[in-house]
Amino acid sequence: MNDTLNSSSDLEDTLEVHRKRKMPVFSASDSDEMEFSGLHSSSSSYHSSDSEIELEKELWDNKIPKKLPQKRQYKRKAIRKVIDNDSLTESTKKAEKAEKERKARILEREIKYNEVFSLPLDGCLEKVVLDFDGEKELLSVNEVIAKKLKPHQGKGIQFMWDTCFETVERATSTTGSGCILAHCMGLGKTLQVIAFTHTLLTNDEVTNVRNVLVVCPLNTVLNWESEYQRWLSDVKGPRLNIYQLVSSKTNPARERVVQDWNKKGGVLIIGYEMFRNLSNPTNQRLKKKSKECFQKCLVDPGPDLVVCDEGHLLKNEKSNLSIAMNRIRSPRRIVLTGTPMQNNLKEYFCMVQFVKPHLLGTYKEYRNRFVNPITNGQYTDSTPQDIDLMKKRSHVLHTMLDGIVQRRDYSVLAPYLPPKYEYVLFLRLSPIQIKLYGHYRNNYSQVTSESSLSSTYLFKDFHDFQRICTHPQVLLMRSRKEPYEMVGANEDSESSLIDDEPSPSTSSNNSENDSKNKPKIVKKPKKRTTRNSAASTGIGVESTNQPQWWNKYCKPDDFEQIDLSAKLYLLFKIIEECQAMGEKLLVFSQSLLSLDVIEYFLAKINTATREGDNSKVCDFSGSWTLGHDYFRLDGQSSCDNRIRDCNIFNNKDNARARLFLISTRAGGLGINLVGANRVVIFDVSWNPAHDVQSIYRIYRFGQTKPCYVYRFVMYGTMEMKIYERQVTKQAISKRVIDEQQIDRHYNQDELAELYMFDPEPTDTVIPLVPKDKLLGELLQMESDRIYKYHEHQSLLENIEVEELNEAERKAAWEEFEREKLDLPAIDTSSLEWINTVPVPRIRVALKNIIQRDNPYWTQEEVLSAIPLIVKQLQTQAQKLYGH
Repeated sequence: MNDTLNSSSDLEDTLEVHRKRKMPVFSASDSDEMEFSGLHSSSSSYHSSDSEIELEKELWDNKIPKKLPQKRQYKRKAIRKVIDNDSLTESTKKAEKAEKERKARILEREIKYNEVFSLPLDGCLEKVVLDFDGEKELLSVNEVIAKKLKPHQGKGIQFMWDTCFETVERATSTTGSGCILAHCMGLGKTLQVIAFTHTLLTNDEVTNVRNVLVVCPLNTVLNWESEYQRWLSDVKGPRLNIYQLVSSKTNPARERVVQDWNKKGGVLIIGYEMFRNLSNPTNQRLKKKSKECFQKCLVDPGPDLVVCDEGHLLKNEKSNLSIAMNRIRSPRRIVLTGTPMQNNLKEYFCMVQFVKPHLLGTYKEYRNRFVNPITNGQYTDSTPQDIDLMKKRSHVLHTMLDGIVQRRDYSVLAPYLPPKYEYVLFLRLSPIQIKLYGHYRNNYSQVTSESSLSSTYLFKDFHDFQRICTHPQVLLMRSRKEPYEMVGANEDSESSLIDDEPSPSTSSNNSENDSKNKPKIVKKPKKRTTRNSAASTGIGVESTNQPQWWNKYCKPDDFEQIDLSAKLYLLFKIIEECQAMGEKLLVFSQSLLSLDVIEYFLAKINTATREGDNSKVCDFSGSWTLGHDYFRLDGQSSCDNRIRDCNIFNNKDNARARLFLISTRAGGLGINLVGANRVVIFDVSWNPAHDVQSIYRIYRFGQTKPCYVYRFVMYGTMEMKIYERQVTKQAISKRVIDEQQIDRHYNQDELAELYMFDPEPTDTVIPLVPKDKLLGELLQMESDRIYKYHEHQSLLENIEVEELNEAERKAAWEEFEREKLDLPAIDTSSLEWINTVPVPRIRVALKNIIQRDNPYWTQEEVLSAIPLIVKQLQTQAQKLYGH
């Protein structure tokens, strides 16, 4: 894992170029996706937030050149050949061997299982059998719960049992292992875990499971508790003990709850930050006796099974949270995620390493065998050989992990939910916004800097550009904030839930968190504010008593005009149309100031409506009272208020509650808002998972209406570059997780042009007629504000012609094994005639048998099983005939 950077010669040239410029010190575990380990000097006058570091990592990952927007001089890389098998570490070899043997055992059991039991293709289930002996059921899900499950949920429960326990016999004789339940958001992962843990705990005499720990984001703790109560309320028999720590405000009270759980058994639900603090052996806030108690109950020996909800938060193995989670002794670990790979293949590696250590080898081995070839074939400037190798390695990686990662996308929802439509609206900047954007870029941004790049300045540039794209009023609101207040509060993008510092959404109820980990309130800097530092922060200009730079372009009345921004104007048009149709709307934004400015204009519309003069608010009208007409959820919202507001909003009989303003980070996880069927993603996130999570607040079980999603992207700005990067990241994710081949839309050079500014389109686009009537009306009436649109999902549709056929899949594995053994590659170009020969009857027969015995297996699962069976037959033949 701790590979040194210098060990990768393909980076030496890049590293050498930057050494002369005093670049930040990179961590030693990455190649293409380098992490920051020393971003800020000790002389920095203010504290950098977690989300700032995340953005810095994003920017530096792409190695933005000193002179922006100069394009990078390099493109694809010459990939090293795969290291041979002898060069792999012993732990990697053992892990691969153990996993192959386990998959073979599971395959044998599934064949026997399907001879006796079966699951229906659709509808609800009658029973879910986890272990059996002949026709005798040894372990089954309670029938009352089983009848509430969909077929894919029954398969998910079987998958968790197979990966963590396998059989009743092995449950007590082996330590087991873990898995990733990567079902798309809205597919009922919570219910699957409830059914699974209920089965384990109520049959502890055969499963040997008494204590289950569920670790989740703070804002979902009470939701988990209510879900257990909801799904188990009508189940007869012994009741499960359900514990949570949100209601315990002191460490002694928490200790009593944990001791009670450890003694009596059951499920303990705890937030990530709370777990990190209580399990920290060096936490000075805890007394020695309390430390010993928490260590014993939470870590070693700890729980018999641990479930990590939103487990993609464990994407950085060096964060304090990941270190704390990895201290848990039990290897039976279940990661729940709807977005298993958020940013890059490194994050995927971290999650797999958590549930199945060493299976992918060291990160150096993983990078050599998978990261480099998959990434190198990702772009439009990749060679045909790069693309071919990418497809092969994606298939190999996908197949290697299909035994521990169960992926189900939203297509599973299709039979049960109405359709979903996602639209990206490319909006035009207003003339004043063009002037503001251009002036800031040309006078205050990093483009004008002659010194080496500062990641902090890049972060500030990004947010200042974002404020300009939203509305000039945001600049005014920001300027009225004190510099130290803005740095401490970090209004623009709430702290990441997965890094070391507690986020606003996790700190409010942790009254006794370790003081070392609390956000710092940085004092106002005493040193003189320079033009560059003031402009880069966007907050220091007023403190010099100089006129604000934007006053050159904005009159006082401009700050009060909704139609000065296409984003705001179109948002209120959508709100108006939803209100007319009786539909509810969610609005997600990364920026708290963006939510503030929306509330500001809602208040102006409310006042204008009462006074009977709506001319100054573009004739928008309506009553807008917080807590009645609209709601707001951000990092400062308490758990109780979140649940209350969501319940009010989801009430179908309450037509007045029709708008929900939500901070992307605070409200993108674990909440159910199926009362709405339309979503506006107000600004684009660097991490595509954040936007996807927002969508699945409405598109999930319980939704009864067609769902519509509108992503706002300002054309020609940095925001558009970020969206383009999103598409690239999601394409990589689909290749590896879903094993789909996505059209390569953007090349590497385009990702470095963050500061390019081209707000005036040169061509005219005649849009296709959308399936959404509301959008159709907007396109006709607001063509001066909407340049073009497209369906987002269409960019990521699976391209069937690019998929590997059966022969190509087989060849991919053969090539991979040859390279491991350091054998010369076989030239198959002269053997194309083989593909025209009929498939041997034995393979056809095996395929038919597997499909008959496993009716719910995908084509991919069936095909991947054939080589295993053939290999077993060959081994038996060798034993019988000696050759």
